[in-house]
Amino acid sequence: MKTPAIEDVLRPLRVARRRLGVQFFLVALVKAGLLAGAGLLIFGAVNRWLLERLPWNAQVTGYVIVAAVLLALLVTLARRRDLVETAGVLDRLGGTHDRFLTALTFYSAAEADPMHELAVQECTRFVRAGKFSGLIRIRMPRQVVYLLVPVLAIALLQWETQHTFAVREADKIAARAAVEDTAKRLEQLAKETAKASEENKADALKKLAEQLQKGAEQLRANATNPEEAGKSKLRELSALEQMVQDMQKSPAGLTPEEQQALAKALEQNEATKEAAKSLAAGDQAKAAEELEKEMQKLAEQKDGATSEEIRKQLEDAVKQLAQQKQLSEAMQKLAQQLKESGAKQGGNSSEAAKALAQMLRQMAQGKSGQQSGGQQSEQRLQNLLAALQNMKAGEGQSQESKEPQSGQPGAGVKMQSFAESNPDGVPNPGDPNLPSGHPGGEHDLGTTDSVFGKDQNAAGKEGEKKLLSAGRMGDGESMQQSLQSAGDHSKSNRGYKKLYEAMAPAAEDAVLQENIPLGSRFFIKRYFESIRPKE
Repeated sequence: MKTPAIEDVLRPLRVARRRLGVQFFLVALVKAGLLAGAGLLIFGAVNRWLLERLPWNAQVTGYVIVAAVLLALLVTLARRRDLVETAGVLDRLGGTHDRFLTALTFYSAAEADPMHELAVQECTRFVRAGKFSGLIRIRMPRQVVYLLVPVLAIALLQWETQHTFAVREADKIAARAAVEDTAKRLEQLAKETAKASEENKADALKKLAEQLQKGAEQLRANATNPEEAGKSKLRELSALEQMVQDMQKSPAGLTPEEQQALAKALEQNEATKEAAKSLAAGDQAKAAEELEKEMQKLAEQKDGATSEEIRKQLEDAVKQLAQQKQLSEAMQKLAQQLKESGAKQGGNSSEAAKALAQMLRQMAQGKSGQQSGGQQSEQRLQNLLAALQNMKAGEGQSQESKEPQSGQPGAGVKMQSFAESNPDGVPNPGDPNLPSGHPGGEHDLGTTDSVFGKDQNAAGKEGEKKLLSAGRMGDGESMQQSLQSAGDHSKSNRGYKKLYEAMAPAAEDAVLQENIPLGSRFFIKRYFESIRPKE
């Protein structure tokens, strides 16, 4: 049983042990915080540059802080000091000449000794006379300032990421706005083409409508940079234009001689005799149907030997025909398909026969398309091509309508005055040295002798002045004709060609005589070239 005397020694030891535990916990917490900050910084860098997300996450940060506190507690409990270690710390800090350690050792001795009791009493009196528990103070570790490093780094990374994402989002919005009109026009063309495909029963137009819709979606998806938006738009429109041009070309089919050669090859096998008869008779649709049916049967029966035999017979026929004459484009594609299917290890031998069936079906559809609905499809492709070209040039409307839209002038001849207005009567003569006020006129800053500066040829300069002064604008009105753009159903006719031939000489004379600014001559030339009727 402990006496009241030894309690005076144990009491300051317990207080000092608690203070040492708190101080050690603070140090461990700072070190765990530094580890947590480094982990959060690495996590933020991964989010920023690898995952393209914001670096800081509140939920993850909360988990990391709780983990750091728990780690500090576990380390503190594992390194908890006992009373003997605490007594050694107090003896060192208080200069007690090991009185705390002596009192604990003698009091815990197994055998009682009068000298030990006297020593314990002396130590107790010494402890009572002082305040030793205050020697151990609780202070924040000096390493706590290092916690500012990961905090500031994460804050700067968060700010930089938010700024970058904001700029990127603004660029994306601007890029989408730049291509939105084109995307909407492509969607409108896709709807009109899909409707035309349903009316004409044309699979090619249906496929083209799907490509137009995909093109609009792809245009929006790729619009991330305003500088690249225009290039992306031109690339997409060029690809669609090329597709339309390819569809306008007549499909290359098999020649009659090639069809007969393939019919003889198919006739050698019992499974394809019916298809051979139809192909020899020129019925490509029936031949394709019979061939696909037999290939389906062989696939269900898992008869690979017969499929391989059919492939070899077709390949031999193609090789024999290639030695005699130049193969057509369709036959060359079939030969390539036969070669590829034979080169594949464990490949499907019926692929070549299926390719032949698909080719025959396309030829049959091409013939029927020419007989019914072919002209409508061709006209639709022409109009669609014109609309795509206008969209590439940034002109016109993609919607094809015969009637002019509201607010737009229709086709016809209109009078427009280029002279100065005069409410009292005859218009005042215009000044060709001043901007005309019409589109492009704001760039007409008057004439110069040369685009490179002053003209060194004085004689030529005087002659040019006389020539230009003869074409000054006078009284009266001039005639202008407005025509619809290429995105509609209108065509150049004989009346327009005659009108152009009648008006062109007078227009050319006016261009040569009038004092036209050098900066505008190129645009005027390009305008007259654009309205010249096609031969």
